Amino acid sequence: MRPHYASSSVAQVPKQQYFEGNRKGEVNELKVQMKNTLNEKDDKKKREVVKKIIAYMTLGIDVSRLFPEMCMASYTNDLIQKKMIYLYLTTYAESNKDLAFMAISTFQKDCKHSDPKIRGFALRNLCSLRFAGAFEFLMPAIREALMDIDAYVRKTAIMGIVKVYYMQPESIKSDIEDQLYKMINDNDPLVIINAIHGLNEILVAEGGMALSRKMVEYLLNRLKEFNEWGQATILDQLSKYEPKDDKEMFDIMNILEERLKHSCSSIVLAVIKVFMNFTNSKPKIYEQVIQRIKAPLITLAAGSENNQEVTFTILSHIKFIASKGYDAVFAGDYKNFYCRADEPSYNKFLKLEILALIASDNNLGDMLNELGEYVTDVDSELSKKSIQALGIIAVRLPEMASAIVKWLISFISLQKEYITNEVIIVFKDILRKDSKHIKDSLDILQVDCITDNNSKVALIYILGQYGGQIPLAPYILENFVGSQESIEVKHALLVACVKLFLIRAPEMQSILGRVFHDILMNENEDLDLKDRASFFYRALQTDVNEVKQLWQYQTKVDKFLEEMDIKKESLLFEFNTLSVIYQKNESKFIKSFEHFSSLRNKELQDQIQEEETPTTSQVEEQPQAQASGSSSIK
Repeated sequence: MRPHYASSSVAQVPKQQYFEGNRKGEVNELKVQMKNTLNEKDDKKKREVVKKIIAYMTLGIDVSRLFPEMCMASYTNDLIQKKMIYLYLTTYAESNKDLAFMAISTFQKDCKHSDPKIRGFALRNLCSLRFAGAFEFLMPAIREALMDIDAYVRKTAIMGIVKVYYMQPESIKSDIEDQLYKMINDNDPLVIINAIHGLNEILVAEGGMALSRKMVEYLLNRLKEFNEWGQATILDQLSKYEPKDDKEMFDIMNILEERLKHSCSSIVLAVIKVFMNFTNSKPKIYEQVIQRIKAPLITLAAGSENNQEVTFTILSHIKFIASKGYDAVFAGDYKNFYCRADEPSYNKFLKLEILALIASDNNLGDMLNELGEYVTDVDSELSKKSIQALGIIAVRLPEMASAIVKWLISFISLQKEYITNEVIIVFKDILRKDSKHIKDSLDILQVDCITDNNSKVALIYILGQYGGQIPLAPYILENFVGSQESIEVKHALLVACVKLFLIRAPEMQSILGRVFHDILMNENEDLDLKDRASFFYRALQTDVNEVKQLWQYQTKVDKFLEEMDIKKESLLFEFNTLSVIYQKNESKFIKSFEHFSSLRNKELQDQIQEEETPTTSQVEEQPQAQASGSSSIK
């Protein structure tokens, strides 16, 4: 928060008052003004001088010579002055060890101030000093603040422990941990929440704070005393607890059930996480839990229209549940996931993904009409996502694929390039799953408005893989030979021509020869493509029948590899965490404690090396001293 105070202070001051010119001795003038105002009783006048100093500091002007005066100016009860002075002290204390101890002395003095706000603020700034020599002064101040009569000071002291732990873990003794456990019984709810967070940070290697049955009962009895964030913290902690028996589990769930009606999404998601973790090993009860949490989730998603980011979070968790095999739970409420015109794109796209997951025989008719409307929308991205959703449904529900294929074919008549391109890509996946639809797609394969690289690759793949059933396949492929295409398209064209040559050699012989010639005789061609073409050429030269035997196989795709990888990774996701939002494992976007510890150790080593390494002036003074000593001996 310190930069905020500095920027706000500077912003309130007219520029011409502080930055009229770069006059010589401007820092000396500030020093004189600071001395003159030390005995000033008017706090406003003192503030103006301190504001000038902070303003010069933010411009990069070295005002470290004013350090003693600023330390003397800290003898004030004005909180605004304190904040600016603390900003100055912490800025220069880290770069100058001699000045740092003056700052520490100032902070220690204010840690015993009569005003609890000043005590807490002084402790917070004292704990923000990050040089090696400061640690021995931190722990005594923190220990004393943990026993302070004011809750704000105790809360700040707990956060100070966490800062010290990240800088020097070995300085946190077991008695500090015991003290934090005792502070969970504090009268102030915010102190309890900070104590929980502090224990989770310090005991991260042990899985966080340890929970007992007695502590769980205590926290549940006081749950309503906490604010929304506090309740979410306690519930998240409770999700790690393992009840001793079913009776205890149901008792806890009955107490928390009323929280499912709460208007705060974080509390509802935290309660759902508790329920899911408690019943994870009990499939029948788990299914009942999923049925029970459906209504709160849909209500939150519909009721967060004014906060679209919250809606996105709720929808992400609904998608997470549906993807784990509980899509039928939300199938009857599919209309709640229809897109609205005033929604942002990211929510529309997420709803389309959910619709593709929960589609079934009972709701597909109405859903196809709705998705068809989205395809004709003015938003091209929404149109593409709708076509992709139709493709996913066709792959998920093979018995309904024929109806979806006819629906997709009808979109070609719209004569829009981005629609045609996306339809071709979707058809590739549908044919990979079931090739019987190839006869329905003959008209699509002959269109001329295919411009996107991905759609070209998809079209060429279809022509090569299923060319035996497509009469015009060799002649469509011939259109791509000799044209300026991307490397991906050329790779796909090479493979498709070789495949089609093995089943329709008379029509493909000249075409394949041109492909080999264009690739192998081009000195500037991609090396990987040339290697691949050389391999195919030598293989066909050696024995065409053996190559044909190797390539003649028919495989039925049950599940796509990319889908299996996504589902496998999603099993590692934890409900009510950022993993559900980012669709990534936690380790991919959250750094471990060891990472920050190694950075801090490197920083401390660099500081020690800088202190041990003599400066240039010191190196120059040594020969001069030796020379004077030798002359005196003579």
